[in-house]
Amino acid sequence: MHHESEIVPNPERPIDLAAGGADAAVLDLPGVLDQPLVAPQLHAAPVRSIKPASLSTGWKKHFPDGVDWPVTLWMIGMHIGAVVALWHFTWAAFFTFLFLHFVTACLGITLGFHRLLTHSSMQVARPVKYFFSMCGMLSAEGSPLMWVANHRKHHALSDQEGDPHSPNDGFFWSHMLWFYPNVPRDKCIAHFKRWAPDLYKDPVQRFMDRIFPLFAPIVGVGLYLFGHYVFNQGLSFFLWGMCARTVACYHSTWFVNSATHIWGYRNYHTSDRSRNLWWVAVLSYGEGWHNNHHAHQRLARHGHRPHEIDPTYMVIWTLKKLGLAWDVQDKLPVGNQASE
Repeated sequence: MHHESEIVPNPERPIDLAAGGADAAVLDLPGVLDQPLVAPQLHAAPVRSIKPASLSTGWKKHFPDGVDWPVTLWMIGMHIGAVVALWHFTWAAFFTFLFLHFVTACLGITLGFHRLLTHSSMQVARPVKYFFSMCGMLSAEGSPLMWVANHRKHHALSDQEGDPHSPNDGFFWSHMLWFYPNVPRDKCIAHFKRWAPDLYKDPVQRFMDRIFPLFAPIVGVGLYLFGHYVFNQGLSFFLWGMCARTVACYHSTWFVNSATHIWGYRNYHTSDRSRNLWWVAVLSYGEGWHNNHHAHQRLARHGHRPHEIDPTYMVIWTLKKLGLAWDVQDKLPVGNQASE
């Protein structure tokens, strides 16, 4: 297997997409990697022990600008609503939950935000790209700009200082606490320009970022009204279609950040602590084959062994057959197949 020296980008220097320098090689930014896929790095960083879940690792380090109280209260409200949903079960609302979970977590987060927008694992027409962006916004995990910028930074600094959700600072930090620090708007803009300059240049993506705080509440109201006037089950539709579905999508995504950097097996010797974990793959439509993904970041196919089932790639394969997706990166480079 080809050996790559470890490249650590300067987190302050803007990325020049046209030039395609060292930063772009690490981040697999769209429009840069016309060359073959980058082989996994074999210079493994020292593995640090996982600290107990606590904020004792430094309040000032993680919350320099305080807590984002709107986000915190929203998260609390969604989790309370998900519990209350158990007392307001209806089959119509439950099937709405299942359908929207697929649209949100598979089409929106896994396919749209992650494999399409972050890693450019395929190409689609602009309206299709915006459709998947809107599906991702249903998750209430951030606008496409925010999600993509965070995830590219995670790949560039995975399990190192600066990783947005490293388990080095505790399981619960990597799982969900990293979502709660307040980030001033000027820092957000700088973050977008640094890690997602291609999306930031798109006025539609900037518009989606501006309307994001209103998007989820409008969806919630719409679900209530639809359930009320069509099924006479407004509260049930809101609790299952909005609260329970959102919470389920949250934790399936968050387990990729936390659990798959702690437990599981490795097909590839990468410079981070990524693992493959079957139950996370089940919850997240194939995202749990995380070590495979960190070794070959642009691949649209995350399952590299027969038992590593990847439902999201099945959707991408279908889009490819229908002519809705092209330039799909689904072939492992020669000599880089998964090994024991």
